Amino acid sequence: MEQQGVRHRPNIAFNLAGLVLIVAGIGLTIYGLVAAVGVVQSFDAFRGDGPPVHVADGMATAFWGIVVFTIGRYLWRGARTRGAADRFGRLLLVIAYVMLGIGLDGGVHAATGIWTQSSDSAEEAMIRTLVTVAVWGLPASLIGWFGTKLANEKILATAEVKVG
Repeated sequence: MEQQGVRHRPNIAFNLAGLVLIVAGIGLTIYGLVAAVGVVQSFDAFRGDGPPVHVADGMATAFWGIVVFTIGRYLWRGARTRGAADRFGRLLLVIAYVMLGIGLDGGVHAATGIWTQSSDSAEEAMIRTLVTVAVWGLPASLIGWFGTKLANEKILATAEVKVG
């Protein structure tokens, strides 16, 4: 393992790829949120007359923007690190975030069934949503954990919920 105090020259390819992904991720996130808010503002979502699929499309685009942004940050941070373990760990992190993005995308689209179905079908849609996110998210978390250990990284995309 290399010393923590050693600073290598940055790998320009990693910096450039990271910068492109960071900018693209910001753009996708903004585009997705604007699209989702635009649909919600033109319809009354609580009455059920709005197209939930279009809201889901906007939110899925925003989720993908966050995933792309986070992958870009890992590449940017990896520009000064070296070694096969670091590179393999970063590859695992990218795979984990792509899997998480697939799970979130599938989950948000499965969740549209909650608003478009009868109450019995809505319950099935909720279960389908949870299963979709879990099937992709749980392996992604395990792969991401290995990636962070190999790359000696920390998790950059976190979320927290406070109740009460």
